[in-house]
Amino acid sequence: MRSDNTHRLRGFAALFLWATLATNAAAQDLWLSHAHLYDGLPGSAVRSVNLRIRDGRIAEITPAADRADARNLRGAFLLPGFIDTHTHIEDPAAAQRALLSGVTTTRVLGDNYLKAMATRDLVRSGHVRGPQMLVSGGHVRPQLGESFILSYPQFGQYLAKPLQGPENVAEVIRAVIARGADVIKVGASERAGLARTDPRRPELSHDELRAAVSVATEAGLFVAAHAHDRRGANAAVRAGVRSIEHGTYLDEDTLALMRRQGTFFVPTLAIMSPLGDPRGDDAEAVSLQLRTQYMMRPLRDAVRKARALGITVAVGTDSSYGDGDDYGRVRVGHEILELVDCGYTVLEAISAATYNAARVLGIEGRTGAVAVGLEADLLLVDRDPRLDPTTLFEPLLVISDGTVVLDREVLR
Repeated sequence: MRSDNTHRLRGFAALFLWATLATNAAAQDLWLSHAHLYDGLPGSAVRSVNLRIRDGRIAEITPAADRADARNLRGAFLLPGFIDTHTHIEDPAAAQRALLSGVTTTRVLGDNYLKAMATRDLVRSGHVRGPQMLVSGGHVRPQLGESFILSYPQFGQYLAKPLQGPENVAEVIRAVIARGADVIKVGASERAGLARTDPRRPELSHDELRAAVSVATEAGLFVAAHAHDRRGANAAVRAGVRSIEHGTYLDEDTLALMRRQGTFFVPTLAIMSPLGDPRGDDAEAVSLQLRTQYMMRPLRDAVRKARALGITVAVGTDSSYGDGDDYGRVRVGHEILELVDCGYTVLEAISAATYNAARVLGIEGRTGAVAVGLEADLLLVDRDPRLDPTTLFEPLLVISDGTVVLDREVLR
């Protein structure tokens, strides 16, 4: 096990390196030629194109042709940058890992000690390289926990008692918004990742969830509901949340309601699979490993039913992108493979990680697809993902806001 000092030194080194890179980088003006493009939009076909990037945006897309001033991609496959709608990225090193894996935008749901907000602000100011981050500023639920209270000490009374009542929930939501949240996360059911909690048990009531949605809506923000339990999920959908996160035990009534109301579904399949299980053989790890065996079937069934109903599903990994972290090893490619196992085509699953994900965040007007006028958030892979989706785990090229941040293309 590494010492705390080793972790600190590595973290400082990563921060220094990426601060230097971010300072020296600039959006580029370049042509890319002879790429096989999948633009991320549902129903689109793969086509051979040239693409121009200018001032951080996609300026032109034309049929493939030789250009002396272009970088020839030799038929590699060009996709929109991934949007991971459910992560727990909190530090610059984790942000770096996400970006290099092809994630150019992410939504961080939860935030221990407001570390994610600080990392977000470093990225936005150009001091640190990472995906564009939308951060919740905490997880609002009855048991707020120490990290939340230390971030919002005005709510110290909730260390000794649960947060209850619509007025009190609204007060907490206002404080989170005032601190700079981009999105609100609420607890509609207990967590699955702790042996002492039961994901089949509801948390905030419908009235409390409705109060949270009302305050967030006034501020122009969306609400994401952590919800495994069918009753909690149903209450959250009726309250008007933007998305259901996890949704393990969604029943047909709630799925039908989601379809009618346009509620998005972020199932986080991979982290709920054995891939996300904690390592080790202590009692808690074994308990969670057994829970995985129980939960995967209903979750996959819920995703298949959602697809059949036409509910929009988006990719979220629930990953921390951490180093040596049990919950840090899941990537967008894992989630795409899980969706394929649930009946999605590879291109549909890629759209769930790009265009659909942008819709969940309400940013489809600026990113999530490859189209003229949108931000130049792109990734390049060397094999046809329709035939071999494992190619998504090793991007050759990652471009974020028009800047090349990873370049392996020379190795081809």
